[in-house]
Amino acid sequence: MNIHETAIVHPGAQLADDIEVGPYSIIEDNVTIDVGCSIGTHCLVAAGTRLGKRNTLTAFVSMGTPPQDLKSVDCESELIIGDDNTFREYVSLNRGTPKEELVTRIGSRNFVMAGSHIGHDCVVGNDIILTNCVLIGGHVHIGDSCVLSGFVGVNQFTSIGRFAYIGASSRVVQDVPPFVKVMGDPAEVRTVNDVGLQRAGVSAEDVQEIKHVYRTIFRLGRSVLEEAHSLINDDSPLVRELAEFLIRKEAGRFGRYRESLRGS
Repeated sequence: MNIHETAIVHPGAQLADDIEVGPYSIIEDNVTIDVGCSIGTHCLVAAGTRLGKRNTLTAFVSMGTPPQDLKSVDCESELIIGDDNTFREYVSLNRGTPKEELVTRIGSRNFVMAGSHIGHDCVVGNDIILTNCVLIGGHVHIGDSCVLSGFVGVNQFTSIGRFAYIGASSRVVQDVPPFVKVMGDPAEVRTVNDVGLQRAGVSAEDVQEIKHVYRTIFRLGRSVLEEAHSLINDDSPLVRELAEFLIRKEAGRFGRYRESLRGS
């Protein structure tokens, strides 16, 4: 264990033998940090944080701090993080609230760039890139392999489907379907994220099928809900995933399915 002499580590923290803790960092009580993690300079790992394997906190990262929710500031809750994530300078992540499961969850192999924030009760998947200064409100769910460009703001209770790409400075106030690119203020669906799908190993045939369905749903002026219902039993799992997502979105409040569950 390589802990700098200026770091402050609470004796109640459970730390793997090989972790590194840089100058002036603070690790509070009731923290678990697994093997291979590197905590840089001036970082705060607050009580209730569970860090998996080989995570890197570069500098000035604030992790597991109380939720920015006036009704839940003093609650005991958790921030649970998977493996192989990178958190760059001035990233902040809040733990959960009693409004859901008292947990904020971050998956594995994510790259969270400088100045980004992930709010309380969020569920973030795997292989996601948050570019500089992305702001994620509370209770947001983000599917695997999404890319959110710089200065994107995501409204609370929003869901973002797998392989979505969100253009820079977009304001996301409604659920973002899987497999598409969105941008704007407010963000709107523009096209299929074919590059992201191809990089993920999705076959050319499946990409073409998604493009065909995209044109049917978003470009022919028909009812999105009717088209989604007509595709719910399609042979393609990707098409069914898109259809199911759109049906949930249309059932939600303000274009956000999870908003309809608020308070339940």
